[in-house]
Amino acid sequence: MTTLNMKAKIILNSLIRNYFKGLLTFYLQPEDAELMTWTNQRAFLDATVHSELLKRYPVKNEFSKLFFKKLISFIEPCQEVHDDVYEFLCSTMNSESSDMFCYRHHVIGDGLRNIITIKETNNMVVNGTTGMRTWEAALMLADWALCNENILLNTKVLELGSGVGFTGITIAKHCKIKSIVLTDCHEDVLKAIKENIIINFPDSNDSNKNELSDSQRNCQPNIDVMMLDWNDDDEIPSHLVPDIVIGTDIVYDPLILQPLCNVLRRLFDKNVELEVYIASIIRNEDTFDEFLRTLENNELTFCKMSLERSQLIDWNYNSKQRNLLKIIRNKKIAVYLLAFDFNIHNFNQIKSRIPILSVVQMGIGRFDQKRNWRQSPI
Repeated sequence: MTTLNMKAKIILNSLIRNYFKGLLTFYLQPEDAELMTWTNQRAFLDATVHSELLKRYPVKNEFSKLFFKKLISFIEPCQEVHDDVYEFLCSTMNSESSDMFCYRHHVIGDGLRNIITIKETNNMVVNGTTGMRTWEAALMLADWALCNENILLNTKVLELGSGVGFTGITIAKHCKIKSIVLTDCHEDVLKAIKENIIINFPDSNDSNKNELSDSQRNCQPNIDVMMLDWNDDDEIPSHLVPDIVIGTDIVYDPLILQPLCNVLRRLFDKNVELEVYIASIIRNEDTFDEFLRTLENNELTFCKMSLERSQLIDWNYNSKQRNLLKIIRNKKIAVYLLAFDFNIHNFNQIKSRIPILSVVQMGIGRFDQKRNWRQSPI
């Protein structure tokens, strides 16, 4: 493949990915537009608007109109625009659509074979919930999970505040886990999750399950959806004992921080080896700092994980406000002290300053003249 052909392939791939995700941030230099020949314009159409995937799950009509107008403005001064490009633009102008909901297609990896399709809205709030769209932190955590499959290998995963389900669905589809449960507290969000599971796992639809062979059924991920209100942690079923808990953009409201920690503590009670991963785009530093304090007050330890840049899923790694926390429960530490001529007052002072949960005294005292140990009471 020549250098020009390779560059054309890269440009084409980038345009397709931008269209799939509903992004208008692309730009073509004149030398790049020169490479958008009729053949490459045809290839773009075949991969996007003429593909079976987008015929079934089209992107937002208004976005398509703006995207094709922008694309034509770059190509027109340098190349003859394909008739079908104009034709599709005209169809978007004649189409009437409420565009309340649309589909976004997230490409996994460098090629275009692995795609997660999500039905969502562009609105920040719908019916009192922010969970009806995919937020940046969801892309970030999904990318991290794909790059750290060993952490999730053969684990039972629970997602808190799943939104439309992108992160959980991606993990279910591309990580070798035992099971995953996606949760939220809003009925509309739970309905959206179920729709997106069927889109990405069409065989998971109840009407199709009976037609599957045993081998096909065994290949299906164990993915479930559950209502979970953090204000009522008694709702957590006794059989729900995850190895990994994940959450994205779930610490934005000070009122939900303690309820969230209550849920985490209940889950840690079920599994002391539990690991929790919460990804955030920090929009309010005071709220995030309060979350960290709430974790400490609930005897939960956290550390910040490294997130250098996107690897397999595109996300904005230029944002300085990104954060991924690993959270575990403080474990009781037994400290064994043996001292000679140890002053009991000093011991009590030390005991009050050590950040531990239990102190076990093995011996505080002194040897007598016969070298017998005489223990002093505390």
